[in-house]
Amino acid sequence: MGPNEVQAVLVLAVEEILEIMYFQTVLASAEGTAPPNADSDGPSLTAEVRFQGNRSGRFRVGVPIKLARLLGAAFLGRDEAEVSDSDAAEVVCELANMICGSVLSRLERQATFEITHPVLIPPEQGVSFEGDSASRWFDLEDGMLAVSLELQWVV
Repeated sequence: MGPNEVQAVLVLAVEEILEIMYFQTVLASAEGTAPPNADSDGPSLTAEVRFQGNRSGRFRVGVPIKLARLLGAAFLGRDEAEVSDSDAAEVVCELANMICGSVLSRLERQATFEITHPVLIPPEQGVSFEGDSASRWFDLEDGMLAVSLELQWVV
């Protein structure tokens, strides 16, 4: 599967998960990890999921804290004021888990993967990777999120 196909799968997975699980619509998206005005959204939470199977790699999602609270409110069925920093962090981890699972099942329909529990990583590590990876940002009504997927073939 080529880079354009991986990007297309990434878009489909992110849009589907955000719409179904978080009641969010993607307004725009583009390749690259630095969305326009990314610094204006304030501090962010970054979650990482690693996986092994026919392909191994890692997936990251970066979400500004303000947007993470809004996503948390929608996902948990609470008011935004009731979503703590801890709740927001757990929601970002679950978002990473769901998107990664959706992407992998679309890329390798017949494959089985071992997926690690999502973890928060320092925001300065960001969502970009060196080498063979696909990165994309997504503009939502209430902020921007970024994702990055690194794939390696297992020999």
